[in-house]
Amino acid sequence: MSMQGVGILLAAALRRDRLTLLLWVVGVAGLWAAGVGGVGAAFDEEARGGIVALLSAQPALLMFRGAPAGTTLGAVMFVSTYSYLAVMVAFMMTFFAVRHSRGDEDAGRAELVRGTAVGRWAPLVSTVLAGAIELLVVCGATFAASVALGLPAQGSAMLAAALFGVGIAAMLVGLLAGQVFPTSRAASGAASIVVGVWFFTRGIGDALGEPSADLTRVESAWPSWASPIGWGALAHPFADEPWAPDGTPLLLFLAAAAVLGAVVVALESRRELGRSLLAERPGRGAGSALLGWRPAGAPVGLTGRLLLGASVGWAVVGLVMGLLAGRMAPIVADALESNPALGAIVTQLGEEGGGDTEGTFITALAGILSVVASAAAMQAVLRLRHEEQAHGELVLATPVRRSGWLGSHLLLGALTALAILAVFTVVTGASLAANDDDRWGQLVDIAVTHLPLVAIYLAVGAALVAFLPSTVAWLGWVLLIGLMLVGEFAPLFGDAWEWIENLSPFHWVANPLAAQPDWTGSWWLLGIAAALLTASALRFRRRDALV
Repeated sequence: MSMQGVGILLAAALRRDRLTLLLWVVGVAGLWAAGVGGVGAAFDEEARGGIVALLSAQPALLMFRGAPAGTTLGAVMFVSTYSYLAVMVAFMMTFFAVRHSRGDEDAGRAELVRGTAVGRWAPLVSTVLAGAIELLVVCGATFAASVALGLPAQGSAMLAAALFGVGIAAMLVGLLAGQVFPTSRAASGAASIVVGVWFFTRGIGDALGEPSADLTRVESAWPSWASPIGWGALAHPFADEPWAPDGTPLLLFLAAAAVLGAVVVALESRRELGRSLLAERPGRGAGSALLGWRPAGAPVGLTGRLLLGASVGWAVVGLVMGLLAGRMAPIVADALESNPALGAIVTQLGEEGGGDTEGTFITALAGILSVVASAAAMQAVLRLRHEEQAHGELVLATPVRRSGWLGSHLLLGALTALAILAVFTVVTGASLAANDDDRWGQLVDIAVTHLPLVAIYLAVGAALVAFLPSTVAWLGWVLLIGLMLVGEFAPLFGDAWEWIENLSPFHWVANPLAAQPDWTGSWWLLGIAAALLTASALRFRRRDALV
């Protein structure tokens, strides 16, 4: 029978992911619970009204937080965290889907399973069921935490439903990517790009939204309807009068699931095991002379070739972000100038150094891009562990020094991050210059302020490879995303949580828009990075290559 073996494959998938699932439950439900508890204790209704007014006056905040729909505790928490929770759930499910589909095929596990008494559709069905169960656990924990902290049950249920819908859509995108692309790495990258498009499409719709006269709500523009993350936001689960929660946008998840599911089934029914819609290109018969370039025993040519595809992909992200910043910044500024209430708030902020609307918007986008650049730099270094396990003996049998091997990955990681920031700066500056807005000096300052972050995460990658090589698959990304979220949300919890905010390197980035930027934190970050790199180089030279 075509479904034979679904039960045992489902149990195996759930057992395999038990620890990963626990981390996602703590991350998603824990972030929501901590936020609700912190904001509820630190801000009364008047203070929450000030937060909402600030959001309404800053399109950069609308892009990354969301469009507010009231001043209740639930409404403020939803606009502050929903977009990030949705992205976390989406990444959880895309990684899950690729790992259990294309990842198993790459590792040979799928072929072993197909060699037993299982039905033709059992692997796909068990993967979908396991993903739905894991998603139910995460969303159920979020719902339980929300109700336990006193938020309305209806709004909490709509929040859980929105996250569940985003997760299902993301899982189907991951399954689709696993059928289209020939490797799990390419499939994960493509699915992640789709999630990023969802986030920024929703963000553009919110940034271009129309604020209400009392600055307690923002009516999102049409791009929000083009994003699954936007559908959950448009439901406004915790909205107060005169708005009310509206579950209609959530119905779009059913349509998306039906369409994506039909495409996945159609491809699966026609695809042979191990094949993909896009075939993997065969390599050339002879490599370039640069492939063997080893200055001072560092395989720079080989490392550059291995990282070329990823580096180009990261640079494209910088290009897209630069186009977005250059095109959106003038539109956002014009929208604020046409609204007197928002103009008054921006003028008040200007007295505190934040009145440059275009500069603030570009800086906010550059902040997100700094996460991308740090991720690119760290990924380049972490790739060394994969190469060490797969081809370590072969590489070290050539005239390659261990310190040079590490140095080549550090060099290419740094160059990739610099390319991302440079592309963003040039594209943004050229777009603004076309509108007679010369901001080249400011853009360079913005890029320079984020270089210490790149240095820190280069060093973190090197430290993990040298000291904790068994953790490179997950710990680096936890430190990147987790500390970013700490820096983003700790201010909502009041002064009592300031010590947690200080743990995040993102908190210490200098403000390039300030009259006199404080570079103290940046110098500390660079010093810590230098110490970590030195210790990592010494350790990597001495530890066993196959440890």
